[in-house]
Amino acid sequence: MIDDGSGPAAFYGLLADAELRRTPVWIATVIATDGSTPVEPGMKMIVDRTGRRAGTVGGGEIERRVIDRIMRERPALLAHWRYDLGDGGADAEKTGMVCGGWQEILIEPLFTGAPLYIVGGGHCGAALSSLASRCGFTVTVLDDREEWSTAQKHPGASRTVCTPIRDIAEHIEFSPETFIVIMTHGHKYDEQAIRACLGKECRYLGLLGSAKKVRELFDRLLADGIDRKLLSPVFAPVGIPIGSHTPEEIAVSIAAQLIAVKYGRNPG
Repeated sequence: MIDDGSGPAAFYGLLADAELRRTPVWIATVIATDGSTPVEPGMKMIVDRTGRRAGTVGGGEIERRVIDRIMRERPALLAHWRYDLGDGGADAEKTGMVCGGWQEILIEPLFTGAPLYIVGGGHCGAALSSLASRCGFTVTVLDDREEWSTAQKHPGASRTVCTPIRDIAEHIEFSPETFIVIMTHGHKYDEQAIRACLGKECRYLGLLGSAKKVRELFDRLLADGIDRKLLSPVFAPVGIPIGSHTPEEIAVSIAAQLIAVKYGRNPG
């Protein structure tokens, strides 16, 4: 963790840098307190995607927890986090502190864009993560291969996660604004991914593959008792049909469809 200081110059310097580079930052604001706390409502801290921070929400254990959670979850939507300082109630996160009261913090994501989860970080995934990040999406790449789930492979992504494909739901924040594209390195992994996402709340769920591959996968899901209504919203094969073949062309096809859905246009 790098501390850029607590003064206004450091705070607004980080904010200006993020605006210039269009890279995600999160502003944490103390919005309510009760009991013996080291802060007052209105105190702020800014955290960038590398963990640099400026400002303060009180220091100590709570500030460490806020920064760690931002780095871990990279929230793309407004969030309210309540911390227990000894008497915070059942809905507050326990901190082990005994001074009494509680502290509530508002997390505001800036320059994060619509959250896009790319399941599969191979050549097509790398091309899509690069293009989608430049089109305003906040990209998370999930893959079960360490070499394909790195910041080096996906410099435009806000986060990369190495995880078994069957466990991807643990790393996705499902919401009405969530976009998901499945493009793994094998049919069985595509099936694991689609099973993990079906029925979850999202704006867009797409699956890369030929029409034959998609039909065979959907037939297996239906035979296993998956409701056809859960499959009907899936964009499969994913992307707008432009005759694409290379990873870069496929990324253009998919990104165009994502943007169309984002703005409520005909996605093709």
